[in-house]
Amino acid sequence: MKHSLIVFLLFFIAQFSFAQNTNQETVRRIDTYLDSIRNDEARLRQFFAKFPKGADLHHHYSGSVYAETYLEYIEKNNLWINRNSYAIAYDQAPRNERSEWSTVNSLKEDGYWSDIKVKIIESWSKLYFNYMSNPSDEHFFSTFERFSIPAKATYNEGLREIKNRAISENVSYIETMFKSTGFYDKFEKDNEFATQLLALQETKDNSIQKKLDELYNYYTKVENAVFLSKVKSHNELIQKLHTENKIDDDTFTMRYQNYFIRLFDPATTFKSFLIAFHSASTSDLIVGVNIVAPENNAVSMRDYWLHMQLFKYFKSVYPNVKTAMHAGELTLGLVKPEDLTYHINDAVFIAGAKRIGHGVDIAYEKKSEELLSYMAQNEIAVEISFSSNDFILGVSGNKHPVLLYKAYNVPIVISTDDAGVLRTDLTQQFLILTRDYPSIKYQDIKKMVFNSINYSFLNKSEKEKIRKDLEGRFLEFEVGFVGE
Repeated sequence: MKHSLIVFLLFFIAQFSFAQNTNQETVRRIDTYLDSIRNDEARLRQFFAKFPKGADLHHHYSGSVYAETYLEYIEKNNLWINRNSYAIAYDQAPRNERSEWSTVNSLKEDGYWSDIKVKIIESWSKLYFNYMSNPSDEHFFSTFERFSIPAKATYNEGLREIKNRAISENVSYIETMFKSTGFYDKFEKDNEFATQLLALQETKDNSIQKKLDELYNYYTKVENAVFLSKVKSHNELIQKLHTENKIDDDTFTMRYQNYFIRLFDPATTFKSFLIAFHSASTSDLIVGVNIVAPENNAVSMRDYWLHMQLFKYFKSVYPNVKTAMHAGELTLGLVKPEDLTYHINDAVFIAGAKRIGHGVDIAYEKKSEELLSYMAQNEIAVEISFSSNDFILGVSGNKHPVLLYKAYNVPIVISTDDAGVLRTDLTQQFLILTRDYPSIKYQDIKKMVFNSINYSFLNKSEKEKIRKDLEGRFLEFEVGFVGE
């Protein structure tokens, strides 16, 4: 019996060793292949088209739908178009600008529709973008307002497009910033509260947390009916769209982040935080909260400390709601040097962010070494979006801090940001990672893919299910590679 057990153990060890060696040999062969094609984008594209990509965690719904999808809606519904600004209107042109507007059908009759379509796509994305005539960051952020009408009217088409593209790219999961939870109703004490919050921010007074309690009590008691109605309608819309479009299946899963815009007065911003956090706390589909809009905007810069205090406060009220945060989406010249020193720090140490979106200014942050070490030790992931950082900030190649994050073992996930506006996809982001950073090896890339599931805001059982599926996808991919 003892002899049989020893034989069995030796057999098991031999089999395990063989599997390990086989896996190591597969990794070696893939690394050799990747090194041989790093400057061959066509072959890189072939490789990463098949490659399992896990999740896209930094993903804006409206900016991820391609402009052509929005154009289909405009054409089908014969909407009005401003021939100069390419603005859209439902019913009729504004009276004082009527000479500049036409319906789609009238443009077709006059033979201008084909040309206008291209101009609209240029206006709504980076297609044919001219860096000499327009700042890229201004162009990028202006696109969202331009396509806001068709974006709101095409939720079904957009969700299906995003899902189908994800499946074709071998993407398992998307965590999308789907719909703003802005709470813009006006109430009696708004102006008073806004003035008080700005005064506390001016002196960075930590007693602001007590003041936020006062605001919370006012808006959830005095105006509770309006507030709860907003939450209910928001959550019901997401549930309805998710269910009717059969978003989840055996090959793909989607969840949603609430987001709000950081460009409003403090009282409006507080209300937006309130509805976003409460909504996320009462929905299984809404897994987190985020804040958006240009970080270098005058209001964003002025109120940055206040916004971090708001995150701190609402995380204390809703401790189970997870937060990701656009932070450090800045670079030298876009703001003053001293304004590059605190955004990621405050997002981590005040606001308690679990993931940092972009994080481009990390090398400029005060005590950046300690910050990076803290992020690594506390498993605070950074969401890297190469095409976005290049287009908006002009940061790419050796200017990008991805290798700095890797050197400190900060968890890295690769994401698209706004694939439709940027005319890109997740496959291209992995191509850029491999092309531009030769020190990044196959196991590093694979780790980043599993990071995208491990640092998602899914619950434990959902993560485990997708991880197991992802392991199967990698086994199939690697066996297929060895067999080629």
